Formats: sequence, structure tokens, C-alpha cells
Amino acid sequence: MSVVFITGAGRRIGKSLAINFAKKGWDVAINYYKSEKEAQETAIICRTYGVKANIYKADVSRKEEVIEAISKCIVELGLPNVLVNNAGVFPERTKIDDIEESLIDDTFAINLKGEFFTSQYFSQLAKPNSRIINIASLGAFEIWKGRLPYHISKAALIQMTKALAVELAPNISVNSVSPGAIEVIDDPAKDSSLISIEKIPMRRYGTPEDIFDAVYFFATTNSYITGQNITVDGGYHNSR
Repeated sequence: MSVVFITGAGRRIGKSLAINFAKKGWDVAINYYKSEKEAQETAIICRTYGVKANIYKADVSRKEEVIEAISKCIVELGLPNVLVNNAGVFPERTKIDDIEESLIDDTFAINLKGEFFTSQYFSQLAKPNSRIINIASLGAFEIWKGRLPYHISKAALIQMTKALAVELAPNISVNSVSPGAIEVIDDPAKDSSLISIEKIPMRRYGTPEDIFDAVYFFATTNSYITGQNITVDGGYHNSR
């Protein structure tokens, strides 16, 4: 049985990733930090597909909590074949003069440091042909007014993906998926409003299932594909 460990899997895209992996017959480790109720609900849905699904609390910016969560997963579900670094923050718009040190620290702690430490510990234990998939963002390539810390963190995550792909080869392949404007029906957020639907060639916002298709491709394709990024944005970045 294959096992996937997904950070930030209680809500939104992470929740959908967990459920869709379960539909494919994978056992699922659902990491959460503050969304315990949502994580429990996600696990219940996953189990309806006949797989194991457990929840693991950890602030991914704290290395010791990441180690504890993955270690518990190994005992209860087995060593994950795939790590999906999905946990992330999307801070409110902030003018450059109003950016405090704490905003930089908090954004980088989740969007970059968390992915690094989770990948680092996973890589020390991973079986041959394991996979790491980082959830980056169209914001790694596009610039939106007032989102400076977010842009920097996601651009750095793309570069870290490439660096990890070299460092961890040939045992682990490392790739990233960059969502564009994604609409989550049961948990709407502000990200889809950043881009007018008329500017998207496919004339719709993305869905979490669109993101899963890209993630699952990296999770199951041959390991020779590494250090790559798929941008899932309906063609928006090519149409400007």
C-alpha cells in the first residue's frame, strides 16, 4: 500500500489532495496545525474509500514538530512514498513601508523553511524512488501589488525545488506545482479574485482537482522527471 504525507491537509487544496489520493487507494497522513476539526472530517471522508487516514498535528515551521509527526506516521501507516508540501500562508496586502520583520519571518517560516525541514527529514528516511512535491504558486512568477513577502517566498520555493532535486537524486525526485487562481467551493478565499476570469484562456478558475491531477502525475510518473514545475492556471501566464 502506498502512503502519502500531506502538510496543511485539513482545508482547501490540501483537503482535496488527501481525498483524491484516498480515491486512488493510497493511505493518507493528514497534517494540520490549527484546523483539527477540518482535518478529522477530511480523514473520515478518506476512510470511506477503504484506506487508512490519520491526522498529525505539527507547525511545519518547527523542525521538532515535523520530525514527531512524520515519525508517528511511520509507526501507524508506514514510511510515506510521497511527501506533498502543501502548507502555506497568503498574507494580506501590505505596503512595503508597512512590512514588519514579523511578517517576513512568519511568511518565510511556513512557505519556505517548513518545506525545507519537512523535506530534509523525509529524505533521511525515504525509500528509493520516493517523491517530494512542493505546492508553489503562480505568484512565484507573477507580481501582485502588496504581496512582496509572498512572492519572494514562493519564488524561493521554486529554486529550492530545483536544488533539492539535485541534492536528493537519484533516490528521490523533487518537483513543484504552481496553482493559479483556484476556486474552492466549500472554502472560498481571496486568491481567485486576483485574476479576472476573462483573462484566463480556459475561461474558468481552477479547481483543487486540477491541482491534484498535476500532483498525482509527479507522484506516479517515472523518477527521471525531477526539478520541474507545472503551472496550473488555465493558460493565463502564456496569454499576457
